[in-house]
Amino acid sequence: MAEPRQYVDRMFEAPVDLGIAQPDRAVSSVTHGTEAHLEGRGGEGRNWYEGGGAVRDRAVQGITIYPPTRGVQTQGDPFEPVKIGVLIDMDLNQLLADWIDPTILAIEDALNEGVWSRGPIQLVVADARGLPRENYRKVIEGYRWLVEQGCVVVLGPLISDNSIVVQDTANELGVPCISWTGAHRFASEYCFTVANGDIPTEGVMCAQWLAAKGLKRIGSFWEQGSSGRDYADFFRDAATQLGLTVVREVKLEPNPRGLKEELALMRDLGVEGLYYGGYGYATFHFAEAFKALDWDPPRIMGTAFMFYSNSNRWAEGLEGWHGIDQLGEDGANPNYNAMVERFEKRFGRSTRNVVVALAYDTARVAVHGIANASIPAPEQVKEGIERIRWMPATNGGPGTYIQFGPYDHKGYKGDFLTVRELRGGQLRFDGYHRPEWPSNRTAS
Repeated sequence: MAEPRQYVDRMFEAPVDLGIAQPDRAVSSVTHGTEAHLEGRGGEGRNWYEGGGAVRDRAVQGITIYPPTRGVQTQGDPFEPVKIGVLIDMDLNQLLADWIDPTILAIEDALNEGVWSRGPIQLVVADARGLPRENYRKVIEGYRWLVEQGCVVVLGPLISDNSIVVQDTANELGVPCISWTGAHRFASEYCFTVANGDIPTEGVMCAQWLAAKGLKRIGSFWEQGSSGRDYADFFRDAATQLGLTVVREVKLEPNPRGLKEELALMRDLGVEGLYYGGYGYATFHFAEAFKALDWDPPRIMGTAFMFYSNSNRWAEGLEGWHGIDQLGEDGANPNYNAMVERFEKRFGRSTRNVVVALAYDTARVAVHGIANASIPAPEQVKEGIERIRWMPATNGGPGTYIQFGPYDHKGYKGDFLTVRELRGGQLRFDGYHRPEWPSNRTAS
């Protein structure tokens, strides 16, 4: 008796066309990328630089963006979307919508320009929050999950600690990730940055800023973490070179104890200006201590300053600080100006904080890396990112651009770091940072 025949079924479900593609424009499967705006709750920011979303917001899963058809009919079988992972590794609060929505806009813009037209792009999101508040393994597992879903590139992680933790896994699995970290040691084969700062550079910039103000006696605070010693060491070296005296140096935990007493001691020792390098969680405590001491010294911090956009309360905690920022002089960057106009038209809301620019630039890198690849597979996408040259940047000043190479995985070039001050609820542009040789000031 003959054995019953066996037939092979598909191991995986066939691609499904959502039927939303338009002939003349790229179109997304959702109008907004997070629950708050999609369900009509809206945002909570009061000022232009604060996050445009809601606290405890949630991202939409599986956002699919179709390129314009331009009247071309396929042979009938739909193309499966190429997947871009989004790895949420921190409490973004009001900023989540200002990450996801600009990512959608950047992909739509690229598809409208014809950068990629082969088929749809899909955003796959993993909310895997890790250090410094939660366990380091969560971020690794979040990245692995995105790889298992077939993502060819991952946006994130964002925080320095988590970026360092994920680095070996990214290189092992061979799926490129694009981080916002400024960590000095985040540099390897599959790890790229469209960086929200540069930690060693931030320390040097802060020392140069204090010296330019004529301040000599400095108090220094740095925070325990993956980049804490880089914050401290590069600042200390630059301060010494510039003739500053670090009167007292304090290592902090994210929730510091005795901060008021340390500040009082610094004041009594004749400290003229302050430096802070760290995550930014301590800024709430600084605000309370300054108020209690009735002391308002000149003070500058690294890119943790840009947490003014995370929540309204965080912005209040940064009152009186200068900080390293990435928003250029108001109105000076035509790429930023045009992007925020398109954003407002697309999403029906106005938001102009730095995260909107970071998110847009990061997503542009991902989709152009996919388009530059010979096939949409991770190794080729890595090489596609390395082929990006002189890409316009929405972040920074008008001369900022994005560029990579086989041994150059740090994308921003030019005036991508600036200095701003938050005082009286106003975020004021303080200037680009363009250092000069001391010899320039002494030449006859």
